[in-house]
Amino acid sequence: MSPIRVVLVGYGPVGARFVEGLLPAVRAGAIALTVVAGEPVEAYNRVLVAEYAVGNADLETMLVGDRDAAEEAGAAVLLGVRATRIDRDAHLVHLSTGESLPYDRLVLATGSRANVPTLDGVERHRRDLADLERHPSTLVARDDDLPAGVTALRDLDDAERVLEAVRGRRRIVVLGAGVLGLELALAAAHAGAQVCVVHHGPHPMPRNLDRGAGHVLRSALRRTGITVIANSRAEAIGFRTDRDGTRRFDMLVTADGKQVRGDLLVLSCGVSPGPSSPRSPGSAPPWASSSDGTSRAGATRTCSPSATAPTSSSAPSRPSAGASCPALPRA
Repeated sequence: MSPIRVVLVGYGPVGARFVEGLLPAVRAGAIALTVVAGEPVEAYNRVLVAEYAVGNADLETMLVGDRDAAEEAGAAVLLGVRATRIDRDAHLVHLSTGESLPYDRLVLATGSRANVPTLDGVERHRRDLADLERHPSTLVARDDDLPAGVTALRDLDDAERVLEAVRGRRRIVVLGAGVLGLELALAAAHAGAQVCVVHHGPHPMPRNLDRGAGHVLRSALRRTGITVIANSRAEAIGFRTDRDGTRRFDMLVTADGKQVRGDLLVLSCGVSPGPSSPRSPGSAPPWASSSDGTSRAGATRTCSPSATAPTSSSAPSRPSAGASCPALPRA
């Protein structure tokens, strides 16, 4: 009997756990597993990206995947390769290399992407099916290109940009005062950078803290040397031109007229579901559970009684025909 061909798109912590759970079936020859990793490095703990961005963590301590064990078991792990299109009728995943992978079961574990707020000076793209098919090289399985001096903080490339600013003792402006934005602000300040946090709420972390606790947090941030600008909605970005002609971030302009100057703007404005590949016309969304074997990592249907998947109390299982083990947690 031929092995079931499983293609996993995405190799973050959830993807790594999924691979680990399938390895017994891969070793037994029941499953032929291919992992399309996207990034050129093994799966790593994204919770530590902010620590990496200020030099407090190295990549080795962040790794959660074991590519050697997966390949020794017989799986193929494609680092630095992106899925650019899913043809659900033909059961094919098209890759950035120009190759295509046939599958019997396809699992999407693409995680999330950083939200890019509406700011004059930052180009934003719609990501509906028509635009994805019209501009595949710039939109499919890719984050938005940001101007020089502007970054999010979702992956190692983003962290490297922040680390360069921290080591250069430059002024960092963080837009957003949620947990991740403040974590970065504090870590960067402790590492010696000048940090300013700009947000439109009355106090930091408004979704988590009431007014009194928020004011206590704001005072604590200021005692560490962090400038906190509240009740200011960002509207635009101002640029300067370097000697080599590069337009680079110079200031953040708010609706009430403030001009917050800096060397690097870090966008910490929440996340959205991660990159998805455009699919064949007329087919269902790629995250929908369907008879063609495509599943989203939030409710992954297993493909063999011998396969196991990690579970999460925050992601209840949604049984389906042939399901044999719990659903994966959402990426």
